[in-house]
Amino acid sequence: MNNLTVVIPLFNEESLINELTKRVRQNIEIITQNYQIILIDDGSEDRTWELIAEEAGKDKRIFGIKLSRNFGHHYAISAGLKFSDSDWTIVMDGDLQDRPEVIPDLYKKAESGYEVVFVSRQNRPEKIFYKIGQKLFYFLLNRLSGLNLNSRQANFSIISRKVVDAFNLFPENARFYGSTISWLGFKRTELIADHGQRFSGKPSYTLKKRVKLATDIILSFSERPLKFAIGLGITISSITLVIGCWIILRFFIWGYPVIGWPSLILSTLFTGGTILTVLGIIGVYLGKVFQEVKKRPLFIVSEMLNGKK
Repeated sequence: MNNLTVVIPLFNEESLINELTKRVRQNIEIITQNYQIILIDDGSEDRTWELIAEEAGKDKRIFGIKLSRNFGHHYAISAGLKFSDSDWTIVMDGDLQDRPEVIPDLYKKAESGYEVVFVSRQNRPEKIFYKIGQKLFYFLLNRLSGLNLNSRQANFSIISRKVVDAFNLFPENARFYGSTISWLGFKRTELIADHGQRFSGKPSYTLKKRVKLATDIILSFSERPLKFAIGLGITISSITLVIGCWIILRFFIWGYPVIGWPSLILSTLFTGGTILTVLGIIGVYLGKVFQEVKKRPLFIVSEMLNGKK
């Protein structure tokens, strides 16, 4: 068994493969020579796989996994964890914003008695509007999902063999590494480290992908949207009852005629929209159930380098 494995998902990162593997090796070898680096090509459209193959040819401790198509960042992480056989596994992104120089400190922190250690990033180079938007995003995400996710933490972490085995038990189609590790529990802590600059290229995580990921997290870990729909229905029913009683009292006590064509139309449209919203929430949950019952594999491996098939 290897003492340490580093899992790195990659998508269209041909410009940094050489720099990434060099810096990761340099920092792992401070800890141990008994290690493995798993590079997962998540359906890249550039020369990412060719460069992974070149690095694997130079060093047998570099293990390449090529997925048959782009399954998604967290599915690629799941593929890497499936093939990790080490005492400790480090998960990090491949754009070098997760600085490999933090790996020795991360390992040392875990060795002091923790099963899970996440890196909390500081001194991030993003613009102020991005940081504000991220805080708001995580606030809403935590409120709706019932989790306690830290906006300063992404995927950069180290987990023990026990945690990897527990993670691999999860059969769910919806994949999010951070929330799953959070749900598992185990003794955990954080390591504060500077956030690195992206080495080259552009990030592949768009706003649309972030919103989709947040939706998957909320629907996979919480029934709060359904409870919200119930509360919304009860609130509207209560308001409607109060208004109805007021109209009846006004007619019988003060003799006012029952008027209000515009208010009638507005209330009808509002109620109809609310009903459709509630049905939409239920429909999304049913769609997720449909995806799960099909029991499709989480990912398909097309090729492997330096590893067991």
